[in-house]
Amino acid sequence: MKKELPKVYEPKIYEDQIYDKWDKSGVFQPDNISDENEKYLNIIPPPNANGELHIGHASGYVVMDLLGRYNRMLGKKVLLLPGKDHAGIQTQVVYEKKIKEERDLTKYDLGREKFYKEVYDFCIDRSQYMRNQEKKLGLGADWSREKFTLDPKVISTAIETFIQMYNEIDDDGNRMVYRGERIINWCPRCESALSDFEVEHKKENGKLYWIKYGPFVLATTRPETKLGDTAVAVHPDDERYKDMVGKNYTIKGVLGNFEIKVVADKEVDMEFGSGAIKVTPAHSFVDNEIATRHNLPSKKIIDESGRMMKNCGKYAGMTTAKAREAIVVDMEKMGLLDHIDDDYDHSIAVCERCGYTIEPIPSEQWFVNVDHKNFSLKKEARKVVESEKIKIYPARFKKVMLQWIDNVHDWCISRQIWWGPRIPAWYKDGLTKVQIDSPGDSWKQDEDTFDTWFSSGQWAYTTLDYPDGKDFKDFFPSDNMIMGRDILPLWSFRMIILSLYRTRSIPFKNLYFTGLVRDEHGKKMSKSKGNGIEPLEMIEKYGTDAVRMSLLVGSSPGNDMNLGEAKIEGYRNFVNKLWNISKFVVTNTKQDNLVEIKRKDCTLADLWILQKTKELIDETTKNINGYRFSQAGESLRSFMWEDFADWYVEVSKFEDNKEIKNTILTMVMKDLLRLWHPFIPFVTEAIWKNFDDSLLASSSWPKSERYMKIVGGDRETNKLDFETIKSIIIAIRNARAEYRVAPGKKIDATIYGSKNSDTITSQANIIKNLRTGIEKLDVQEKGQKITKAIYLSVDGVDVYIPLEGIVDFEKEKKRLQKELEKSESFAKTIATKLQNEKFTSSAPKEIVDKEKEKAKQQEEKIEKIQKFIKSLG
Repeated sequence: MKKELPKVYEPKIYEDQIYDKWDKSGVFQPDNISDENEKYLNIIPPPNANGELHIGHASGYVVMDLLGRYNRMLGKKVLLLPGKDHAGIQTQVVYEKKIKEERDLTKYDLGREKFYKEVYDFCIDRSQYMRNQEKKLGLGADWSREKFTLDPKVISTAIETFIQMYNEIDDDGNRMVYRGERIINWCPRCESALSDFEVEHKKENGKLYWIKYGPFVLATTRPETKLGDTAVAVHPDDERYKDMVGKNYTIKGVLGNFEIKVVADKEVDMEFGSGAIKVTPAHSFVDNEIATRHNLPSKKIIDESGRMMKNCGKYAGMTTAKAREAIVVDMEKMGLLDHIDDDYDHSIAVCERCGYTIEPIPSEQWFVNVDHKNFSLKKEARKVVESEKIKIYPARFKKVMLQWIDNVHDWCISRQIWWGPRIPAWYKDGLTKVQIDSPGDSWKQDEDTFDTWFSSGQWAYTTLDYPDGKDFKDFFPSDNMIMGRDILPLWSFRMIILSLYRTRSIPFKNLYFTGLVRDEHGKKMSKSKGNGIEPLEMIEKYGTDAVRMSLLVGSSPGNDMNLGEAKIEGYRNFVNKLWNISKFVVTNTKQDNLVEIKRKDCTLADLWILQKTKELIDETTKNINGYRFSQAGESLRSFMWEDFADWYVEVSKFEDNKEIKNTILTMVMKDLLRLWHPFIPFVTEAIWKNFDDSLLASSSWPKSERYMKIVGGDRETNKLDFETIKSIIIAIRNARAEYRVAPGKKIDATIYGSKNSDTITSQANIIKNLRTGIEKLDVQEKGQKITKAIYLSVDGVDVYIPLEGIVDFEKEKKRLQKELEKSESFAKTIATKLQNEKFTSSAPKEIVDKEKEKAKQQEEKIEKIQKFIKSLG
């Protein structure tokens, strides 16, 4: 067996060959584990198969892989199931731009069938590229099971769900899936309906038009929609308009007079404009809801191309922007324009994919009735979330999810695009049939495709070959679903409702939300700002393990985290620290000379590190089970760097029980590698081969019981005894630094240990050798106070370090006296400032608090200097 490690760890040398070894070994394939073992499933959210992975994907992947590796080490039959999403509108827009830029073609030049085939091939190619990226991140997925949302079996199951929902009819004849006209988000550029998730809201500085509107003067950003107004709404509590509610008024308009009704509705903001708003039910979601509540008529004036319709007279055919300009000119001529605010900040809705302004319009689409009488999707979803059959992390997101469920509307699932599975509806002579195959001659299939969320919303069971597949029977429901908080109400909700309806089961037991990854200053990452972090670039530069650690430590469920290159570089240094510690252990231990560890053969330091390792295993296990990955990483780092490297490794260099030390160093190092493996799999696997011929990825999770058996007895006392020794050593080191004792200068020390005297005496060799510079150490139970010496009180132990011959008393007293005067002067200045009522009452609270903190620090410093002066006699 190889027994040496190179001087430094170079990720590029190891990572690809290690992943290849894992892949070929079959360690990621659950079929190699007995069916009798406990099952663990994490279906990986499918990234869009049209580009490449970004740092947001990576943040989710490292959590999923950590949990997969951890549960595999627990002996479970683990399946991390990967896949890719065809991503409907987004992919179509990406590919349309691609063929326009590269070949000056449109989708119409290619035709639907050829366009679909080209996009499919494009997605398969990108999927292969992204799969390589996922492997670079160390994702331990079973690639033989990888799925695509357009795989025939996946599509077939999704379509069957649609047909089943269409045929779900209540006693009143209402279908769960129906075709009807409702107001929807419409992108004139993409010529398709959009989900709320496909709409972005951006700030725009524009104009606010104040128009004369019968007895009102109203403010609006869209005067062109006046052509579709059917009412004016005011707040019920607004005294200005109380006598007008319920009345009808004739309004003068650019196309002639029209009638409106005044209604009172709590949706109206009394602070906006004049407190009265015009109501255009066909082209505003808010107005549509007001119209529904008050039974108001609706008039559509904007078509699917974003232009004014024929019922708009001379403005017909104009874009909404052109119509706005023309109508404002005409209103001004007619005296209907009161004034214009030219500097008005407001929010506009744009298509996430192409950036075009969204038009809310009534449109005939396919909808899912989320509150159907036979099976209310929203009520059933609420039950499983509220009862915590699905447990949500962080817990506060449970409330967010419930609020979303309570306010959800019927779901528009049709899209007017070519890329994606077509809706299985057939039309002929006013008849509609919903089935997979054509009913016969002259029947025409619906041109629309499914909203991508309708197929990906069934990902939890379609990927497992529902309903008869072995994977579905073995693994469903998933143990964990990990996703970004930004798709909480969209994807997670849809997976829950579709799974409850189709399988009558929850899709997953635990739902964990990651936050967004922002730059080091907390700003959103974007290519245009140039502040993005590219995972592959960082892996190339610092190694995968450094990238993984930077995403795991400092993160918490649902909270955004800041990430800069400096943090990743810092974890590269940390990975090297682990390598160097391991190098020492590998070099200084004999694997063929391990002995049985008996308590009677252990030193105090041995018992301490064994107890600390036992606690570390328990704490790490508890933290991972509780989804506290950052805390787990911090504890592991603290133990590795401080307890193990800085203390136990140093102690092992000069204590005499070498065979026991050899075994303990090996045992603790191997278990430390096991504990670290889910976090940093590559470097730990590279080190592991120096201890064991098997793969670390297939090894078992360490058990704390074997440490407990060795330590036995009063374990807490053993730990506290060595902690006291540590405290004494640290105090002596600090005192040397504070009194400026030269590093090479030897000192004497006297310790009055009281009840700890025997323990301290037994550890005198450690106290003298661990960088304290003590030449002579005298330990007594008690004794007289020693003058002209540094006095330290540590855990009930008195420590004296005589200074005669080490420190020039007079010179040091003069230096300390000057430092004291300077500190007292500074403290007086701060005190004067804090006594100034003008400062304390007018300065920001954080500034005042900062000054108070300065005052406290100066008081402590003065007290410390006075203590030093006193110790000098």
